[in-house]
Amino acid sequence: MNEEEWSGTMGVFRKVEVLTDYTRKGTFQEESEPRKIVISIYYPDTDGLLDNNESEMKYMDLFRPCEQQAREILQDIGMNMDIIDRLSTSIGEGALQQKSKRSYPVIIYSPALGLDRDMYIYNIQALVKQEFIVVTVSAAYEAMFTVCPSGEFMNQSEVMRTIQATDYSELHHLISIRKKDIKYVLDHLSNLNSRMESFDMDKVGIVGHSIGGATALDLTMEDDRIKAAVLLDASMHLYIENEVKNTVPLLVIRQKASTLESLSIILQEKIANDFIKGQEKLFRNWNGYKSFLKIRKATHMSFSDMPLFEEDETLYHRTCGIHNQINELVANFFQEHLLNQGNAYSTFISYNHSDFCVINGSGDEIL
Repeated sequence: MNEEEWSGTMGVFRKVEVLTDYTRKGTFQEESEPRKIVISIYYPDTDGLLDNNESEMKYMDLFRPCEQQAREILQDIGMNMDIIDRLSTSIGEGALQQKSKRSYPVIIYSPALGLDRDMYIYNIQALVKQEFIVVTVSAAYEAMFTVCPSGEFMNQSEVMRTIQATDYSELHHLISIRKKDIKYVLDHLSNLNSRMESFDMDKVGIVGHSIGGATALDLTMEDDRIKAAVLLDASMHLYIENEVKNTVPLLVIRQKASTLESLSIILQEKIANDFIKGQEKLFRNWNGYKSFLKIRKATHMSFSDMPLFEEDETLYHRTCGIHNQINELVANFFQEHLLNQGNAYSTFISYNHSDFCVINGSGDEIL
């Protein structure tokens, strides 16, 4: 993705905060203090203050002041640091105003297992440019690393390195931790709003990728503050049917392997079977508006920034196209089903598209 595709007419501010939930003890062996939750609040530069490139951050600046530690880990997992170093954003460091001129709808973002909360810049920037506030929520000690503004660098817990995809009870435990984190963040935003009025807490949506998608689904069924949900290739094998019959609008976007046959090629048999069972159950039981899609060329990691930083030039450009598709789908979905503004999403998916298609619960294309 080139620099022009990341930028746009409106800049984006980011404010990083560290919240401490004193009601919870550390949940990983490395945590010696009450639970820390690091969040990034991204909000639109409606006054045009970011009018020059000098104030915009490079991608690696997202991990300040621990760029070097983050660099070493990204390099170790095979990321192309030359590509990352060249990539600019349209993001500048900001400080939330004490009194906002208006409030903005809020999107909570929950990342995939192992990923930093801010490794979805392609989608975060696109949503903020549509005048949403996006709040990304860390999964401290679960992610490969978590950076605090103070310079504290939280490495991934040793426990995380032994968890297997079939350890359902352990994965559900991680989801329970994330749900508590996000509920604490929602409480924090409401408290901030008492003096700032920046966040429209009547219009809160959530986006989750992989285990973050499973978290988003669980939370949507439990917390009535969530008014619309988007699941990006969510971990459907972890879906447990809830007694609550939910009516919140739901968008499920899957990768190209959306059926049992295609999943069985890339996943263990048990996981593939449980995945499709969960997907079918969700499709069958969700009472509210639901839309299930498959992006034809996407893989699981296509929903994050990560494939942009690998060596393969063909993959790089394919990912850019997939990202543009996701941005359009998610923004239109929230405009229609969170803000109740027109029917942009319904109209968009009603036409034939070569890049994505509508699927049923089994993952089969609906012609």
